[in-house]
Amino acid sequence: MLKLLVADDEKYDRDSIIAMLNAEFKDVLEICEAKNGREAIEVSERIRPDIVIMDIKMPGINGLKAIQEIKKFLPNIYCIIVTAYDYFDFAVEAVKINVKEYILKPFSKADIIEKIREAINTVNVEKEKRRSEIENQEKLYNLIPVLENELSYSIINNNLRAIDYETYLRYLNMDFKYACAMVVRIKEKPAYLNTAETLTEDVKFQAGEYIKEYITRRCKAIASYRFTKELVYFVQVKEYEDMEETKFSIVNMAVDIRREIKRAYGLSVRIGVGRCYSGLKQMHKSYEEARASLEYKSENLNVIYFGDINPDFQEKESFNEKITNVDKQKIALFQVVEQYITDNLKEDLKLEDTAAKFNLSSYYFSRTFKEVVGCNFSDYINMVRINKAKEMLQHDSISIKEVCYSVGYSDPNYFSKVFKKYEGVSPTEFKGK
Repeated sequence: MLKLLVADDEKYDRDSIIAMLNAEFKDVLEICEAKNGREAIEVSERIRPDIVIMDIKMPGINGLKAIQEIKKFLPNIYCIIVTAYDYFDFAVEAVKINVKEYILKPFSKADIIEKIREAINTVNVEKEKRRSEIENQEKLYNLIPVLENELSYSIINNNLRAIDYETYLRYLNMDFKYACAMVVRIKEKPAYLNTAETLTEDVKFQAGEYIKEYITRRCKAIASYRFTKELVYFVQVKEYEDMEETKFSIVNMAVDIRREIKRAYGLSVRIGVGRCYSGLKQMHKSYEEARASLEYKSENLNVIYFGDINPDFQEKESFNEKITNVDKQKIALFQVVEQYITDNLKEDLKLEDTAAKFNLSSYYFSRTFKEVVGCNFSDYINMVRINKAKEMLQHDSISIKEVCYSVGYSDPNYFSKVFKKYEGVSPTEFKGK
């Protein structure tokens, strides 16, 4: 049944309209009433009617203002106004709020029945249309993973001709204007599995989903990991003017992924990254490069960018090594910065203030800090604070609240949240152990 609201300050008119509608649409409409504009808004919030018949001239909030308010939370409501005046006096305002029909007083039963029958038909058509749209969206939502898999397989097998890839791209809202491949290989099983157990497909799938979600926070990507040995991602990236900047952002993301997957699942992974190319047809080349990167022999490297591999040498300093082997002046400077952070843990340490203290711009400081230290400024401060907190929590004489304030947190609840994020247990659980 559809819900209909009759709002009129004249009780006689209200009763007349309701009586006519009950006689004609008893099994179709559930009818409620309101005696003024304010009550009409309140009743609408409660029952959420599909149709409203609203008298224009009412004390307090008039009919048009009431409709305007109701439309804020019921934008699709079908509105009919009732007026004793010439409708065209209110035409402009009524059009603005999308009033569908009007009824002039004194009204006839035939006029009321005709207008409401039209309203019922319109509302039913719109409801069916919205239901169909939701169904189509649901079907498309369920189809997206299938499109991703098929497109990924076609790239991996170098067989884009087998699919209508332009349609796939349109549905996935991607263009691969500038993109690369990333292949993730799980090196060893997590610590919670015993020697006899093997890594299950379920754990692999969960890890694959986790990485996909992590990547899509930064850029668009499609993935394949359910039926492939490695976890494969095709990532649409931002193209910087400086190629080194683009490379830096991709490798940095891969380094972050290694850290996050270790933290979340206890998995150690090795990541190969292919070079960036323009266009979907170049993605197979990037994929082959990413796979080749994984075979690059090095005990110390776990993120390998293909463009950094020199085939004439067994061991070559890769881009990931360049991040940690930056020039000595930077290292010396940021050792001083690290000491400053350690000495001032109780203070409210902000990136901008710390950069200014060392006469550096915020941008350069942020970028170079991560380059040298291996994580961003806020993460590093949290890690130092949490490590200091762990030391202090081992002393029974120091309360958790004292530890919180001693390491620079002003809110014990926030301290507990950050501690659990980094350690997997609350300060109370840690102290109990």
